[in-house]
Amino acid sequence: MAGNSVAKIGVGAPLATGGVLVTAAGTTLPTGVSGSTSSFTKLGYVADDGLRPSGERSSSPIYDWAGDLIYSPQDKHSAQFQFKLYATFDSDVLAEVFGDENVSTVGSLTTVLETGSPLAIHPWVFDMKDGDKRTRIAVPLGQITGVKEDPFVRNALQAFDVTLECYKDSSGRKAYRYYDDGSAASVPTISSDLPATVGAAGGDLVTLAGTNFTGTTGVTVDGDAAAEFIVVNDQTLVFTAPAQSAGTYAVIVTNATGPSASYTGVTYV
Repeated sequence: MAGNSVAKIGVGAPLATGGVLVTAAGTTLPTGVSGSTSSFTKLGYVADDGLRPSGERSSSPIYDWAGDLIYSPQDKHSAQFQFKLYATFDSDVLAEVFGDENVSTVGSLTTVLETGSPLAIHPWVFDMKDGDKRTRIAVPLGQITGVKEDPFVRNALQAFDVTLECYKDSSGRKAYRYYDDGSAASVPTISSDLPATVGAAGGDLVTLAGTNFTGTTGVTVDGDAAAEFIVVNDQTLVFTAPAQSAGTYAVIVTNATGPSASYTGVTYV
């Protein structure tokens, strides 16, 4: 039970890197609050009324002969979110509002063709924070079904106020909500590395994608410490490969909580 604890309440401020993200249809959704969103595109500034849930759940009351309510079968349910996008000069935002096929950019000029065609269905992610607390809402099949465009005036920003409809995925889920109260730190995870190969002499830069890289204290390849590493952000880390003979070796990233699972992916030639 939560009780009266401020540790269990929180606001929904966006991450500094951007709170509304989109990606192409078919992309795997991140899990948890720190799963990688490296393949997602951020849609820039959002109005200060934030992310506004606007779904609906309704039922029809059934009364007996005496007039007592005896059952309320559910009629319908919908999951929707509304938010206002300010980055009207961003071609990614325009592609979401008007359709990717209707937006083209040459140099500094973006051209939009209004055709009224239905907009694409694809994954969306909303990332929020409150200190160490994190909230993430991941929508597997989201479609903008409503757009209200703010007027063009001299004393207010151009903006698109949109409604996102959430449809069920193959598992019957319209949205996945994750709430992390920040009370427990997590070990790093590694999901991929670039480039495909590095030189046996060492010294090449290797970029790791994953989660929980913030606070990294060490990186090893087959037990040998990397001479240098840089934490770009919580999901990206770059290290200098130590020398190894030709072969593929396990990489481990360690933070204050502990070491990651062994990731076999760095190949030396």
